[in-house]
Amino acid sequence: MKLKLSYYVIVSDSINSNNDKVIFSTRTQSTLLISSTYWSYLEQSEFHLLPDDILSRLEKDKFLVPSNEEELKNIIGENKGYIDKSKSRGTLYEVIQPTAMCQLGCDYCGQKHTKDYISTSLYDRLLERVEQKVKAGDYNRLLIGWFGAEPLVGLRQMRDLTMKLKEVARKYGLQYSSKIVTNGLSLKENIFEELVNDLAVNNIEITLDGTAEYHDVHRPTKGQKGTFEIIFNNLKKILNRKDFNDFKCDVSIRCNVDERNIEGVSPLIQLLALHNMHNKISHFYPIGVYSWGGNDAHKKSLTKEEFAQREIDWFIEMLQLGYNVNLLPGRVRQVCMAVSPVSDMYDAFGNVYNCTEVSYVSTYKDTRYIAGNLKNGLENISKDRELSNWNDDILTDKFPCHTCKMLPVCGGACPKSWHEDMRACPTSKFNIKEKLALHYAVLRGIEHVYV
Repeated sequence: MKLKLSYYVIVSDSINSNNDKVIFSTRTQSTLLISSTYWSYLEQSEFHLLPDDILSRLEKDKFLVPSNEEELKNIIGENKGYIDKSKSRGTLYEVIQPTAMCQLGCDYCGQKHTKDYISTSLYDRLLERVEQKVKAGDYNRLLIGWFGAEPLVGLRQMRDLTMKLKEVARKYGLQYSSKIVTNGLSLKENIFEELVNDLAVNNIEITLDGTAEYHDVHRPTKGQKGTFEIIFNNLKKILNRKDFNDFKCDVSIRCNVDERNIEGVSPLIQLLALHNMHNKISHFYPIGVYSWGGNDAHKKSLTKEEFAQREIDWFIEMLQLGYNVNLLPGRVRQVCMAVSPVSDMYDAFGNVYNCTEVSYVSTYKDTRYIAGNLKNGLENISKDRELSNWNDDILTDKFPCHTCKMLPVCGGACPKSWHEDMRACPTSKFNIKEKLALHYAVLRGIEHVYV
C-alpha cells in the first residue's frame, strides 16, 4: 500500500542538541520524538528507509496514511458520525438558565440582565420536552448545565427543577448529574455543599480576571463595587477544606483577558499557588475576550498571536508551581451545542436555543438562533437549527478551517464567530510548536519517549 505523510502532522523545531523533533498527529493526538534523519525521510517520502517497527508505529498513529485517502472528508465524516449518534451515545445534555439576572456589570458582557426568573408555569413544559428526548433516544445519563446570566441568583428555581429532573431520570433509569458556570459571588460553603450533595453538581467553573486590582475593574457589581475579595475567599474556603476531595467535584477557573488585565494573570497564578489552591483546581485557563453580540469587546483584546505567546509564559509558570496543565489539545468531534441535533438551552423566558452565546442579547432577538418558545407549545419548536450544517460548511472554502492542520483538535472552534466574520482560531494554532517542545521537556524524565 502506498503511503503519504498525513497533512495533519505538526512538527516542532529542534528540541535538543541532537536536533530531534517532536511530531504531533492532530488526528490521533499522538506525539513522538523523532530524529532529524527520520524526519527528513518522512518529508521526502522515503518511507522505505525507515525501520519496519517505526514504519508500523507511524501508520498506526496516522502520521502516515494511504496515499489516496481524502483526509479532510474522513475527519468531517467522523465528526458527523459522532454527532448523528448523539441519541445513542449515552448522555442527554440540556442547558437551563434559571434567571436573566446577574449581580455583575462586566463591560465586555453582551447580555442585558433583568430581574426575571423561569416561572413555575414553564417547569412542566421544560420537563415534558426533556422527557420526550429521553424516550426518543437511548440514554443512560441526564446531564444538566446551569448557565447565566448568573444561575445562583436563581437558586430556588434550580432546586425546584433539579427535584423534578431527578424524577425524570429515575423514571427512565438514568444517572443524573449537573454542572454550573458561576461568577462565584454567592458560592458560600453551604451553597457549595448543597450544589454537590443535593443538586448533583460535579463540575463548577468560576471566573477570576486577575488579582483584585485587575478583576475589580473587569468584573465589578452593577454598582461598580469590587468583587474579587468575596469570590476569592469563597474559593479559598471551599478548596482548602480538609474534605474537599470527598466531594468529587471539579472546580475550574477561567480568566477572561484583554489588554487592560493582561498583567494580572501571572499574579493570579502566583496567588492561587500561595494559598495552596493551585493543586485543588482541575483546570485554570486564560482566554481572550471576544465580541459578544457585536459589542466590540474584542477590540480591547490582544491579537491571537500575542495572546498565544503570553500563554506559553503562563504555562511555564504554572508547571513550575505544580499546576495541572493540559498542554496539548484533544480531538474535537462535536465543536459545541450548536451542531447538536438534540441538545438545547432554555432561558428564563422559555426561549429555546442551540447556542449558549445568544440569550439575553438584543442582537439575536427574533433571529433563527431562537428555535421557539416553551409557552407556544412543544410542537412549535423548530427542528431547523442555525449552524447545524457547520461540518458541511468546513468542506467548502467559505472558511479557512478546511486548510488548517489543527482542524481535528479544534473542530472550527466557534461556528457563530466565523459566520460573524470573527476569527475563532484557538491559541494552540499559534503556539503548538512551543507547546510540543514544552510537552517534551515535561515528559522526558517521566516516561519513555519513542525515537
